[in-house]
Amino acid sequence: MFRERREYRKKFNAFGQLHIGGEVLQFNCYDVSVKGAMIEVSPGELLASVADFEAFLREDRRAEIFIGELMLAGEVRIVWVREERGRLYMGLEFETVVHNAEKLWIKRRGYRQTKPFTAELFIDNERLLVEGINRSNDGLCVQSNKPHRPIKTNTPVKLQIKEFGLAALGKVVWVGDEDDSTKLGLQIVSIL
Repeated sequence: MFRERREYRKKFNAFGQLHIGGEVLQFNCYDVSVKGAMIEVSPGELLASVADFEAFLREDRRAEIFIGELMLAGEVRIVWVREERGRLYMGLEFETVVHNAEKLWIKRRGYRQTKPFTAELFIDNERLLVEGINRSNDGLCVQSNKPHRPIKTNTPVKLQIKEFGLAALGKVVWVGDEDDSTKLGLQIVSIL
């Protein structure tokens, strides 16, 4: 007798975060395979129902995922969303994920997307135009090629990234001075 074959799925519980539509949603992962996962999503402020998700998915089906217990992070495609007994379930297909990234988790708590962007920083009434190197839910790494006053860690900073429609308050977490440029690690404290 012929049976349709599906990839092996491991059933277990793991908690994670899904970054979608400018929100970070908590979820419980019930099963995972090499190709994807099924999760139960906790409603957010903007995406709280199946109708909200379906409206959003007509525009963009991509999201970022982080599951600490599995040391898994990356980008996923949302395949389906449904509601059962008052709970939101979602099927995810992995696109670019890092599995068992032990070195990644030593210093970082989440996935960092490496994609260039430009930003404006306001530090001590000085305006800096910087190039973005990478970003995550909690912060970003930027680089300045122009000379400026020395910047110290824990310095408050206001940042604006027009590409993402983001205005936020943050602080400098680390500073790396090189020959002709300065790299800054910024933590986002609150979004304006």
